[in-house]
Amino acid sequence: MARAKATTDHETIRRWAESRGGHPAIVKGTGNGEPPILRIDFPGYSGEDTLEEISWNEFFDYFEKANLAFLYQDEPNSRFFKLVDRETVSGRGRRRQTRRSSARQRGRQARARGRASGSGRATSGARKTAAQGRQGKSRGRKPAGQGRSARGQGRGGRKKRQAR
Repeated sequence: MARAKATTDHETIRRWAESRGGHPAIVKGTGNGEPPILRIDFPGYSGEDTLEEISWNEFFDYFEKANLAFLYQDEPNSRFFKLVDRETVSGRGRRRQTRRSSARQRGRQARARGRASGSGRATSGARKTAAQGRQGKSRGRKPAGQGRSARGQGRGGRKKRQAR
């Protein structure tokens, strides 16, 4: 599978699109006071009713105002492209942090600070030892023998039939 390249060079984008029969367009009905949604229309595809052709100068004006980058495959038969925020491609080659991974990293750092300071506080990731669990000190759990067990009851609280 071919990898996508990224560019902001207007001439590269124009040559790529025109070599595949594409022309610049906007989605009809967008842009009322805001930059319109940009597309490259390829004849014979589904854009005829929803896209409005514009000039390359208009396309690149909107492209720059929206701070976009052009992701594309440079394969001869590929029409794959995507217009994305330049910030998403500025870090290509490095692992981009997502909200989840950055939150995970902050949690690790907080736990490490807790261990380093010797505060003695349990962190959110700390687990109770098996001995504490057997003493009935774990929250929300019944002492051993009072809860459902795989041997005594099945789903729905019915007792399993025992073979005699």
